[in-house]
Amino acid sequence: MRPSWPGALLAEQPAGIVYSPASGTHHARPGRASGFCYLNAPVLGILALLDSGIDRVLYVDLDAHHGDGVEDAFADDDRVLTLSVHEDGRWPFTGKAEDRPDAMAVNLPVPPAFNDTEMDYLLETVILPMGRAFHPQALVIQTGADALAEDPLSRLELSNGALWRAVRALMGLAPRLMVVGGGGYNPWSVGRCWAGIWAVLNGIDPAVPPTPEAEGVLRSLSWSRAAGRNPPEHWFTTLADAPRPGPLRDEVRRVAAAAITKMVRTG
Repeated sequence: MRPSWPGALLAEQPAGIVYSPASGTHHARPGRASGFCYLNAPVLGILALLDSGIDRVLYVDLDAHHGDGVEDAFADDDRVLTLSVHEDGRWPFTGKAEDRPDAMAVNLPVPPAFNDTEMDYLLETVILPMGRAFHPQALVIQTGADALAEDPLSRLELSNGALWRAVRALMGLAPRLMVVGGGGYNPWSVGRCWAGIWAVLNGIDPAVPPTPEAEGVLRSLSWSRAAGRNPPEHWFTTLADAPRPGPLRDEVRRVAAAAITKMVRTG
């Protein structure tokens, strides 16, 4: 019997939501750690769902880094469809749009300065249509906060509102939903983003000021990087980032078109 990973808890019910911010470790391999990840929690959760008899699991990875460990675990398993939005050319240097042409894996490598407009475009034109067509019985969303503009380990420029919209749009695709965290190396942007995801999952508007207690937590954080030595006041007093719209670039359109073409070809 597998231990009580979030997926095992979810598999016990015909419907429900599990939110486990610490369970987004998507790089680890069966025999070794990789990329700060000692265990691959999303893989273990999906295996628990499959063990319970669920046979259609959709995995959507919104981390700035390619979800390589999850893709590799299920690339040849037609019960699991993996979709990963990640910065092109960043470690682990996998997840090209043309990778695994016959596998149940869709990669959306995006250029630096990827913005809210482009995230919304991929959500509406690729991720949601593919998710609906797959008819998942369970959905797993990895919500790495390192795709946000303030994070030092990517060159992407999303607001946390882009991730909140994605979770809100996706969460109705399956009766069972597991949301996990992932990367994120600015403690203020991570805390604000993941608190907002909790709010979205509970039907609460996240775009509200933090409570005095939450503001106290935010003011107590420290960070050794330069930005952490002089953090802007809004990191303490707001949960929602300012929107970060931008141009819809041809590179993003091409990534979307390649993904659509692949899924049409593979059926």
